[in-house]
Amino acid sequence: MKTVLLIRPDLPEDYPMGKLPPFLPLGLGQLAGVLKQAGFSVVILDNYLYEKNTNELAQDIRAVKPDLIGLTVSVATISTCAEIIAAMKNDNIPIVAGGPQITIAPVETMKLLGADIGVGGEGENTLLELCRTLDRTGRLSFSHLKNISGLIIKDAQTNQYLLTPPRELIKDLDTLPFIPVSIFPYKKYQKTTPELKSSPLGWMSTSRGCPWNCSFCSNILVWGRHYRCMGAKRVVDEMQYLSENFGIKAINFREDNFTVNRQRVLDICSLINQRNLKIEWTCESRVDIVDEEMLAAMKNAGCSAVYFGIESGSQRILDLLRKDTTVEQNETAVKLCKKVGIKPIASIMLGVPQQTLAENYESIRFIKKLDPDMVYFNVFMGLPGTDLYRYIIEHDLIYKKVGLIILPNSECLTWPQKLKLKQRTELLYNLNPKILFRHIRRMGLLRFLQKGFLTIRRYASSRCGLERA
Repeated sequence: MKTVLLIRPDLPEDYPMGKLPPFLPLGLGQLAGVLKQAGFSVVILDNYLYEKNTNELAQDIRAVKPDLIGLTVSVATISTCAEIIAAMKNDNIPIVAGGPQITIAPVETMKLLGADIGVGGEGENTLLELCRTLDRTGRLSFSHLKNISGLIIKDAQTNQYLLTPPRELIKDLDTLPFIPVSIFPYKKYQKTTPELKSSPLGWMSTSRGCPWNCSFCSNILVWGRHYRCMGAKRVVDEMQYLSENFGIKAINFREDNFTVNRQRVLDICSLINQRNLKIEWTCESRVDIVDEEMLAAMKNAGCSAVYFGIESGSQRILDLLRKDTTVEQNETAVKLCKKVGIKPIASIMLGVPQQTLAENYESIRFIKKLDPDMVYFNVFMGLPGTDLYRYIIEHDLIYKKVGLIILPNSECLTWPQKLKLKQRTELLYNLNPKILFRHIRRMGLLRFLQKGFLTIRRYASSRCGLERA
């Protein structure tokens, strides 16, 4: 059987929002699981972790001697992916580009990459069919490729891209195998996260699709609006597998809406307790789909924190973002979490197009009043395919583009001003004695002094240049 090399690229040096601690790439993990289950040899090269330059990376690729390369492409990594493809162009190894960015803007992305084969939508079954075709025929000719669903392929004769019929979505996610953690350098990944006390940390994704249609979010373009999820038994089976085989004591469920199916959540909690699994976990949710009974069950089953996309303290901005939530629902969800002993974590979005300076400060005051356990202050960026992305272009608000991401000005703030507003807000928020004590309690005094002092020192040098509304 053929050897498949799956690569996660590093971020480009000019990526504006910094780099998160490295965690296991779940998308590649799911692809690897499907290919290994079918008998293929799979090698992982995670350059987000190793941060090698393109020449070093090309040497590592050639050392593996793969029969096919799978390259995951995000909206942030188009330039680094293009460098990898260019470096390997003469090696006569099929390179298949996949990931969310190929789905959102297939032809435009393929041209920027200089790629010949792309996978749109869910990649598991499409990549598996590609590998089986290569294994059977020894090559991936255009005549083979045009009969495979879910592809974007380049016709060498016309130099045009062809989109084959879309691949049907996987109806039953329970059929997906566990992620083969052992082929990843999992011991080098993030071992803990601020909201969880237990370590080491594992990652899972148990659902796809989002029934909502936020104007800033591109996820429905990748997964669709139909919500699909693994059953409770399948979820808890994998939790137990991670615990027993890799010593995992904490799990971060990295998916948009873990709590959409209320009964599933209750069943998961019940099974965790039945099996006496001592695993701490965290998840993401909307504020309008939680209630006290469900949160209490989650707490009793090991859930320590829930992340909410609060985004704004202004109802007008929530409506502009098409959140379909209210300021009152934001308050209720945070209060319920505190009541049952779960740490509420909130994100706030600053610098949204059409957001006034007064509304930015309204959000800041609101989050101080709400007092969640942790707050992430984010600056709005335009993502391809979204309504606000089109608004930015139509109203000439582009400050800079990084790949296909737009770093926008807003009507009242330039992009640099928005960054300074974020920095100053984070500094002032985190210097609150109550918040400082919370950080020290969570991180420990030594780690806080090591990390916190450097952060505060960096932010203290920034100046906002804005009058408080």
